[in-house]
Amino acid sequence: MISTTEALADVVRRAREAGAVGVDTEFIWDRTYYPTLGLIQIGYPDCHCELIDAPAIEDWSPLAELMSDPDTVKILHDAQQDLNILYRTCGGLPKNIFDTQRSAGFVGLSSTISLSELLKTLLKVRLAKTETRSDWTKRPLTDAQLKYAEDDVRHSVDLMIKIMDKAESLGRKAWIEDEMEMYAVESLYGEVDPDSVMPRVRGSGSLTNQQRNILRALGAWREEKARRRNLPRSFILSDDALVSLTKRPPEKPEDIRQMKGLNERAANRNRDHIWAAIERGRAGDLPELPNNKHLGPSPDDGYEARVDLALACIKGTCLAGGIDPALIGNRADVTAFVLGIDHLDAGSHRMLRGWRADFCGHALARLLRGEGSVGIDPTTKLPKLS
Repeated sequence: MISTTEALADVVRRAREAGAVGVDTEFIWDRTYYPTLGLIQIGYPDCHCELIDAPAIEDWSPLAELMSDPDTVKILHDAQQDLNILYRTCGGLPKNIFDTQRSAGFVGLSSTISLSELLKTLLKVRLAKTETRSDWTKRPLTDAQLKYAEDDVRHSVDLMIKIMDKAESLGRKAWIEDEMEMYAVESLYGEVDPDSVMPRVRGSGSLTNQQRNILRALGAWREEKARRRNLPRSFILSDDALVSLTKRPPEKPEDIRQMKGLNERAANRNRDHIWAAIERGRAGDLPELPNNKHLGPSPDDGYEARVDLALACIKGTCLAGGIDPALIGNRADVTAFVLGIDHLDAGSHRMLRGWRADFCGHALARLLRGEGSVGIDPTTKLPKLS
């Protein structure tokens, strides 16, 4: 177990000399807002592994150097969550990331495939997934935990090579390299201003405009306090209590009392803050939400039919080409593309950038503008753009 900054620096030196390493994290996420990191695994091309004892490390600057090194490939599976944790730990902006899960979608597999299934499919390696609910902060770790952790990165480099060999044979190596650039975008790793989002709260449908503002204000207060105290949101104020306060807002601070999801002690301790948030919502003292709507005209009666047509064309093109349709975009992405088609410049929507544009974006844009056509390919029996 690597437990000192000096030993960590040596691990990083060897990783950079190798040029490519597997990276994974093990953490617990139970009674905190942020995941509690227990272990970081590094897997070398020769299948040797190093395990970094996260609670023991005081200075993470060597890891920051590795994560931001543009010349060393860091191979992760389902990379985003691990990268968020590593960025919060060491502050190094990720560069040269290879996501084995996402890249699998380019070579005829699902872009949400599990690591164990991917290893079994491409390398005939079987993992024993027996320690998924382990406490990774408890010491000493068991032999079973150590083996489990090492196995998650032992074959990372071989897996990347296998995927890229298949991609190269399909003419898609550059597509994967283009897609991996997404992980170098700094905005992926910063915390969102809670005032700038509508909180997702179970049971909060059918609200008036004022109630929506109250929900936003209460949600923003809850989010800030949860971050500050590193506690789950529900420990601050449950969704049930938030909805009750939103739909039946109190008339005075004294009306804020024990209810479902808000005990008496918490009500007394937070009464002034809850009341201030409710008053803020009533006054509408909130910034406008970012405009995530499409450019151009409002939805017309036929837009859903065009969205369905676009989704069918995307699915047909992807199935014929062995690409996971999820890589192109979800229904919201396609809806924005359809509704804004007459106002989109080249590159203003991700379907008109990079590999997506070449694969189906340009052809789909021509179709939606009335300049292209779609038919059924007699061989594949799938929709085909032309």
